[in-house]
Amino acid sequence: MLAFLSNGITSTIIDKGSIVWMPLPRFDSPSVFSRLLDDNYGGEFSILPIEDDWEVKISYISSNVLKTEFSKNGKRSVIIDVMPLGEAGIIRHISSDDKLRLKLDPVFDYGLRRGIIEEKKEGIKINDPGKTDCIALFSNLKLNRTSPDTWIVDKGKGFIYMVYSADTKFGPFHKPFRRSVNKSFKLSVKFWKQTVIKKKNRISDPTLRQLYDTSLTVLLASIYQPTGAPIAAPTTSLPEVIGGKRNWDYRFAWIRDSSIISEGLLYADYIVEARRILGFLLGLINFTSKPFLHPLYTVDGGNPPPEREITWLNGFKGSRPVRIGNAAAEQVQLDVEGIFINAIYEYFRRTKDKKFINSHWEKLEHIADWESKNWRMRDSGIWEERGVKRHYTHSKVMMWVALDKIGKMAIEIGKEDRWSDAKEQIKSWIMENCVNSGFTRYAGTDEVDASLLTLPLYGFIKAKDETFLQTLKKIENDLYVSGYVKRYRTDFMGEAMHPFTLASAWLARTYIRLGKIEKAELLLKNLYISPLGLIGEHVNIERKEFTGNFPQMFTHAQVLVALEEMMSSAHTD
Repeated sequence: MLAFLSNGITSTIIDKGSIVWMPLPRFDSPSVFSRLLDDNYGGEFSILPIEDDWEVKISYISSNVLKTEFSKNGKRSVIIDVMPLGEAGIIRHISSDDKLRLKLDPVFDYGLRRGIIEEKKEGIKINDPGKTDCIALFSNLKLNRTSPDTWIVDKGKGFIYMVYSADTKFGPFHKPFRRSVNKSFKLSVKFWKQTVIKKKNRISDPTLRQLYDTSLTVLLASIYQPTGAPIAAPTTSLPEVIGGKRNWDYRFAWIRDSSIISEGLLYADYIVEARRILGFLLGLINFTSKPFLHPLYTVDGGNPPPEREITWLNGFKGSRPVRIGNAAAEQVQLDVEGIFINAIYEYFRRTKDKKFINSHWEKLEHIADWESKNWRMRDSGIWEERGVKRHYTHSKVMMWVALDKIGKMAIEIGKEDRWSDAKEQIKSWIMENCVNSGFTRYAGTDEVDASLLTLPLYGFIKAKDETFLQTLKKIENDLYVSGYVKRYRTDFMGEAMHPFTLASAWLARTYIRLGKIEKAELLLKNLYISPLGLIGEHVNIERKEFTGNFPQMFTHAQVLVALEEMMSSAHTD
């Protein structure tokens, strides 16, 4: 059972007491613990019972605070994990009736270089032999080393604190300050309790309530606090199909995903956090060319790195290649400005913050001007097909959305809507070229894809319009599988094997607009979630397990929106 923790700087994936994935020092950095992608050589940081046959229970005891409990013959060992605020590290609070085994095996740069371990009076120091990076480990429990990477931890109560430093010269062994790990632990736990405010008595169903609360936590934890940039997912190269090659790196700030996350937080009334994301995205807009030159950026707003393969890792359950970076950065994706503008408009609709819109008007105006002049281009679309450019219906619709929402905001702040003619041209072109009884995936085909479910969600067409109803019927016939929705039938890599969780949230929102509330609720209740309330990218229906990167932020965001719409039942046509 995989658990996700974050402190808004980096994150970790924990599997039954073992940290199996952890990039350091930030979300999109090279990993130091990578056993998730290679059982033998990836490296891990585990605290486990010495014997193997203990019963294990795992739960979130608070937002973003993980409890792992081992029990056997009346004995208990409990580990409470939290990532301390403001530093790249983790605090593992231990309460144990028996001795435990600690394995600390950092392998720097995605498993390329095994760390050099040095025991010092203050703690344990692990150096990267190829760079200046350093990991330090401190504990107030007695540790007895039994092998180069293993220690026995005495029973009792205490902590094990691990922290990263970019250079040993200014790391924790050289700073003269006293460390207060217990204070950091308590304040970090308190921060998440105060940050994630659970809405009482709004959702009666316990499954949906857990899904709501966990989704909210995950979205807030996805934000890189120094800049306000959210990651699409904390992992790379978890494959859509075990043994397959659909392995991608999602640890970046996609314009599309970030906007969807912002929208989810707006629906949950986290206005300030949503606006931080929008502010980060506004800072990326350039006036020289396409407003968002790239579909994705690093979490500090830098240009995305090139995609490359990590050949020395075996991949998740042997699924190669392991990829870092994402070649989607090279693509033209025309939908992203529209999805971003929809989030801006949602913020404005809720807050009436004219000052915010006015202060960024030149950028919004530039987007509208660019969209109105370039909507006839082909692109790679929302599904980021490689080597293919088409007139995707969803992309054209989102360009229409950008002009529609900017035009409405222009009127609200006393300016002229100069783009209404271009908006109508786009709509006419779509209706003439992308309709075959219902809407089609792209011009010139009769295929459908799940992105067409968003057309009424963004206001392009009414959900009860006959053209959309024909589209919905075809999606239900062609892509609906055992309560889930596939993105499409095939793409440039062949058949799409597993349903896409985001599409289920879209379908639920569509049913809400059609007044089919019970159908929407059933769809969300049947959506597979992990025992910890987390959602992955795809679902293997037969095995009831997630595939793809995990957890997937834009699915959690759209589920949050769907649950809010379902509770209010206000967004119906």
